[in-house]
Amino acid sequence: MLRIRKHRQKRDVLGFRLPMLSYEEPELDITEIMVIDPDNTFYMRMGSGAMTGYHILQEHILVIDRTLNPVSGSIVVFYHNGDFFVREYVPRDGQLQLKGDSPSDCLIIGAGENWNCWGVVTLTLNPVLQPQHRIGRYARVCAC
Repeated sequence: MLRIRKHRQKRDVLGFRLPMLSYEEPELDITEIMVIDPDNTFYMRMGSGAMTGYHILQEHILVIDRTLNPVSGSIVVFYHNGDFFVREYVPRDGQLQLKGDSPSDCLIIGAGENWNCWGVVTLTLNPVLQPQHRIGRYARVCAC
């Protein structure tokens, strides 16, 4: 994805530089902070409360990078038996343990089982907009 930025021109007034321009900070672009590889970054809404111990609550928005390889302790999105899951990646002795909050949320995948690591979670976004504010043009802002 190619992004073209329009930079504001800095003006001089009567040949003198405006004093406020010498203290100007660079613009803050949230996508530069959140997205490392735009072509392989995806967003997903957390659909369950299985990761509340990791501070990932239901309806949080996950920023997922598909180019990263998981390492022990990574939070991953994986596909297993027709469903997507978000769990902590813990490889152990020829098997894979995918940990959630409770033992019932943990999955152990043996060497012969089929599963696919869909991506590594890089960030979570916590929606804090109250339902009373979700009207008009704000109706779809972090609509949870």
